[in-house]
Amino acid sequence: MQVALQPYRPIRSFDRRNANFLLALVFWVFTYALFTYRAYLRYGDEYELTSTIRLVSTLVGAGLYWLVLSKLIDGTRDRPGKPVAVIATILPASIVVLLARVILDYVGAFNPNGFAGDMRFVLVWSGYFGLWVSVSFVLRSNWHSEPVTCTAPIKVQATQVAAPRQIQKAPTRADVLDRLALEMVTMDDAERRALMESFTVPVRYEMSARISQAI
Repeated sequence: MQVALQPYRPIRSFDRRNANFLLALVFWVFTYALFTYRAYLRYGDEYELTSTIRLVSTLVGAGLYWLVLSKLIDGTRDRPGKPVAVIATILPASIVVLLARVILDYVGAFNPNGFAGDMRFVLVWSGYFGLWVSVSFVLRSNWHSEPVTCTAPIKVQATQVAAPRQIQKAPTRADVLDRLALEMVTMDDAERRALMESFTVPVRYEMSARISQAI
């Protein structure tokens, strides 16, 4: 019996890019919905469902998340300091998002809380950014570990099935004695005596009586 295992097909780079774009899109939708609800809790009916500064800052954050996925997590080899490098991206990413909001404040985007509101926004955003980056790194590390591959068929001997059949075909002791008795009948006295003397193992009483009857 042969068992053939299918060879392992690694994840293609095209599939990884599509997965990274999808994760970045989900991250943007999540953070935009989160900060929209946060604005509603702070300002009540005065909050804006579509805010330019919120839209741009969350889009910038989603782009940074995609860069970390594509260039750092997937784009570099696994090294001892790689987890630390992934976590260290939280600080520069937070600074970039803060600069984006400050620039939007400077060009006249609506922000009732000014720089203090930008800082609070970035502190909350950095926590979710760090969580998503850390979870993505752990999941991608497990996906990239290749299982044991086996392309050649494995031969398995069905010993448990074949053994009973061999036992059934093996001659019994009675068959051996009958065959031996028939052979001795066809021999003359000298050949029969030489055969008896060639036995080095003492013949038991049952076997001797059977041979005597055959003679």
